[in-house]
Amino acid sequence: MDPIELLAILVLAGAIVVLLYYYLQNSSSTSVGKFKTQVYGLGDKVSGGQENMSEMGERVSGVGEKVSGMGDKIMGKVKDVPISTDLLSNKIDIFLNEKSDELIKDWSLATKNDINDLEKRMSVVTRNIDELEHRFNEYRGFTNKKLESLDKRIKKLEDEEETED
Repeated sequence: MDPIELLAILVLAGAIVVLLYYYLQNSSSTSVGKFKTQVYGLGDKVSGGQENMSEMGERVSGVGEKVSGMGDKIMGKVKDVPISTDLLSNKIDIFLNEKSDELIKDWSLATKNDINDLEKRMSVVTRNIDELEHRFNEYRGFTNKKLESLDKRIKKLEDEEETED
């Protein structure tokens, strides 16, 4: 899971917790009040209605306090996380600029200057190969002519030996 996904989940969880807290805060006061009036309206039919309602109100307020405490914890963690990635990107750029020479040496990276030098050397080598190939073809032609002339002279000498015998 990426840190960005984790941040998004934490923000959503925090938002849900805050919404639950406000819902419980608003609904507990209105719904408990309505429920109390209904219980009081029933009167004798419900025994101990007032005590049950106070227990329920205490439970609801306890949940609200727990929810608010959890929301504060989450919000404290979310405040430490930068909202924008620009700050993080700037820090990474600064680090890379400071450590670029070390990184290039450690990872044996090629720089633009290295590549330009290699391209120049490649063009010189290509020209040299072209020149060498041209000279080789000239030499080959000259050598072939010499070989033909030597073959003719050898044949001539062989023919002379045969006629003398």
